[in-house]
Amino acid sequence: MNGGAHPNRVPLRFHDACDRYGLTPRALRYYEALEILSPERDGRDRVFDARQQVRIELILKGRAYRLRLEEIRQIIELHDTHGAKIQAERWREILHRQRAHLAAERDHLTGLLDRIDAETEHAQPGS
Repeated sequence: MNGGAHPNRVPLRFHDACDRYGLTPRALRYYEALEILSPERDGRDRVFDARQQVRIELILKGRAYRLRLEEIRQIIELHDTHGAKIQAERWREILHRQRAHLAAERDHLTGLLDRIDAETEHAQPGS
């Protein structure tokens, strides 16, 4: 998941990383403050090497799946502490749990929409 070497990736400066990944500078700094990202420094500028770019991509994927940042941080750290296999197993567990959560949420929302439809169909004008 966090992958091995990515020799074709060119290091990105801070604003280039924002542009490439569609992130605001504030979001990128926030991920760094949470210690999800740890770019190298070149003077005052931050440089995101291939490893950091993969981390950004995992953050974005996790956020797209509506995972909490703490979960994403833990998944990313698993690669460093326990290796890619354990990281991938945990990723699958979290996605399975998230899928169940989203399915329950969908069912709840469908029920609400059905109730709204029923109420608006039977509502009398001016009542």
